[in-house]
Amino acid sequence: MHVKDSVTADRFLALLADQAPQGHYFVAQPPPGIIMTAAIDWRVILPDNEAAAELATALWRGYESLVKPLGKRSRHEKPGIFIQIKNLAGDCDQFTVGTDVDKKDGLLHRVKESVAVLSSRNNEAVLREIEQTSSSDYWRSFTGQS
Repeated sequence: MHVKDSVTADRFLALLADQAPQGHYFVAQPPPGIIMTAAIDWRVILPDNEAAAELATALWRGYESLVKPLGKRSRHEKPGIFIQIKNLAGDCDQFTVGTDVDKKDGLLHRVKESVAVLSSRNNEAVLREIEQTSSSDYWRSFTGQS
Protein backbone atom coordinates (compact mmCIF):
# COMPACT_ATOMS: atom_id res chain seq x y z
CA MET A 1 0.00 0.00 0.00
CA HIS A 2 1.23 3.46 -0.77
CA VAL A 3 0.47 6.70 1.01
CA LYS A 4 1.85 10.00 -0.32
CA ASP A 5 4.85 11.53 1.47
CA SER A 6 2.76 14.20 3.21
CA VAL A 7 1.30 11.48 5.42
CA THR A 8 4.08 9.28 6.74
CA ALA A 9 3.64 5.59 6.14
CA ASP A 10 4.52 4.87 9.78
CA ARG A 11 1.83 7.23 11.06
CA PHE A 12 -0.80 5.68 8.81
CA LEU A 13 0.35 2.16 9.60
CA ALA A 14 0.30 2.87 13.34
CA LEU A 15 -3.35 3.88 13.02
CA LEU A 16 -4.12 0.63 11.21
CA ALA A 17 -2.17 -1.53 13.66
CA ASP A 18 -4.06 0.09 16.54
CA GLN A 19 -7.51 -0.29 14.97
CA ALA A 20 -7.00 -3.67 13.28
CA PRO A 21 -4.67 -5.58 15.63
CA GLN A 22 -5.26 -9.04 14.12
CA GLY A 23 -3.03 -8.22 11.15
CA HIS A 24 0.72 -8.84 10.95
CA TYR A 25 2.27 -5.54 9.82
CA PHE A 26 5.55 -5.08 7.94
CA VAL A 27 7.40 -2.02 6.63
CA ALA A 28 9.66 -2.14 3.57
CA GLN A 29 13.29 -1.84 4.67
CA PRO A 30 15.65 -2.74 1.81
CA PRO A 31 19.06 -4.14 2.82
CA PRO A 32 21.97 -1.68 3.10
CA GLY A 33 23.38 -0.66 -0.26
CA ILE A 34 20.12 -1.17 -2.15
CA ILE A 35 18.34 2.02 -3.14
CA MET A 36 14.70 1.54 -4.03
CA THR A 37 11.66 3.70 -4.55
CA ALA A 38 8.80 1.42 -3.69
CA ALA A 39 5.14 1.85 -4.53
CA ILE A 40 4.49 -0.64 -1.77
CA ASP A 41 5.67 0.92 1.49
CA TRP A 42 4.24 -1.73 3.78
CA ARG A 43 2.20 -4.90 3.85
CA VAL A 44 -0.28 -6.58 6.14
CA ILE A 45 -0.75 -10.33 6.30
CA LEU A 46 -4.19 -11.26 7.59
CA PRO A 47 -5.04 -14.52 9.33
CA ASP A 48 -8.70 -14.66 8.24
CA ASN A 49 -11.67 -12.89 6.65
CA GLU A 50 -12.70 -11.26 9.93
CA ALA A 51 -9.31 -9.57 10.12
CA ALA A 52 -9.77 -8.33 6.54
CA ALA A 53 -13.09 -6.70 7.43
CA GLU A 54 -11.49 -5.08 10.47
CA LEU A 55 -8.62 -3.78 8.34
CA ALA A 56 -11.00 -2.41 5.68
CA THR A 57 -12.81 -0.37 8.34
CA ALA A 58 -9.49 0.91 9.69
CA LEU A 59 -8.34 1.79 6.15
CA TRP A 60 -11.45 3.89 5.65
CA ARG A 61 -10.92 5.69 8.97
CA GLY A 62 -7.30 6.37 8.05
CA TYR A 63 -8.30 7.63 4.62
CA GLU A 64 -10.95 9.94 6.07
CA SER A 65 -8.77 11.31 8.89
CA LEU A 66 -5.27 11.45 7.37
CA VAL A 67 -5.40 11.25 3.58
CA LYS A 68 -8.62 12.83 2.33
CA PRO A 69 -7.96 16.18 4.09
CA LEU A 70 -4.84 16.55 1.91
CA GLY A 71 -7.14 17.14 -1.07
CA LYS A 72 -8.02 20.55 0.33
CA ARG A 73 -4.43 21.66 -0.32
CA SER A 74 -4.44 20.91 -4.04
CA ARG A 75 -7.10 21.19 -6.73
CA HIS A 76 -5.07 19.13 -9.17
CA GLU A 77 -4.32 16.02 -7.16
CA LYS A 78 -6.86 13.83 -5.43
CA PRO A 79 -5.14 12.04 -2.55
CA GLY A 80 -5.57 8.32 -2.34
CA ILE A 81 -4.31 5.05 -0.94
CA PHE A 82 -3.19 2.37 -3.38
CA ILE A 83 -4.43 -1.03 -2.16
CA GLN A 84 -3.28 -4.38 -3.47
CA ILE A 85 -4.92 -7.51 -2.08
CA LYS A 86 -2.75 -10.45 -3.03
CA ASN A 87 -2.92 -14.16 -2.29
CA LEU A 88 -0.04 -16.57 -1.80
CA ALA A 89 -0.17 -17.59 -5.48
CA GLY A 90 0.37 -13.99 -6.57
CA ASP A 91 -3.17 -13.35 -7.85
CA CYS A 92 -4.40 -9.92 -6.83
CA ASP A 93 -6.96 -7.16 -6.91
CA GLN A 94 -5.77 -3.58 -6.76
CA PHE A 95 -7.51 -0.24 -6.54
CA THR A 96 -7.11 3.23 -5.10
CA VAL A 97 -9.21 4.45 -2.20
CA GLY A 98 -10.19 8.00 -3.07
CA THR A 99 -10.53 7.47 -6.81
CA ASP A 100 -11.61 3.92 -7.73
CA VAL A 101 -13.43 3.54 -4.41
CA ASP A 102 -14.69 6.72 -2.76
CA LYS A 103 -17.29 5.53 -0.25
CA LYS A 104 -16.93 3.45 2.90
CA ASP A 105 -19.54 0.88 1.84
CA GLY A 106 -17.79 0.53 -1.51
CA LEU A 107 -14.46 -0.17 0.19
CA LEU A 108 -15.94 -2.69 2.62
CA HIS A 109 -17.69 -4.50 -0.25
CA ARG A 110 -14.60 -4.48 -2.49
CA VAL A 111 -12.38 -5.90 0.26
CA LYS A 112 -14.97 -8.54 1.21
CA GLU A 113 -15.35 -9.68 -2.41
CA SER A 114 -11.60 -9.68 -3.07
CA VAL A 115 -10.87 -11.65 0.08
CA ALA A 116 -13.62 -14.17 -0.72
CA VAL A 117 -11.98 -14.87 -4.07
CA LEU A 118 -8.31 -14.58 -3.08
CA SER A 119 -8.03 -15.81 0.51
CA SER A 120 -6.08 -18.93 1.35
CA ARG A 121 -7.95 -21.81 2.91
CA ASN A 122 -4.61 -23.16 4.10
CA ASN A 123 -3.77 -21.68 7.51
CA GLU A 124 -0.36 -23.36 7.54
CA ALA A 125 0.58 -21.56 4.31
CA VAL A 126 -0.45 -18.23 5.84
CA LEU A 127 1.67 -18.95 8.93
CA ARG A 128 4.64 -19.82 6.68
CA GLU A 129 4.18 -16.52 4.80
CA ILE A 130 4.18 -14.60 8.08
CA GLU A 131 7.36 -16.43 9.18
CA GLN A 132 9.12 -15.88 5.83
CA THR A 133 8.22 -12.19 5.81
CA SER A 134 9.33 -11.82 9.43
CA SER A 135 12.73 -13.32 8.65
CA SER A 136 13.15 -11.43 5.36
CA ASP A 137 15.95 -8.90 4.85
CA TYR A 138 13.47 -6.64 3.06
CA TRP A 139 10.55 -6.44 5.52
CA ARG A 140 10.70 -5.19 9.12
CA SER A 141 7.95 -6.16 11.54
CA PHE A 142 5.87 -3.17 12.64
CA THR A 143 4.02 -3.03 15.94
CA GLY A 144 2.92 0.59 15.95
CA GLN A 145 5.45 1.38 18.65
CA SER A 146 8.31 2.49 16.35
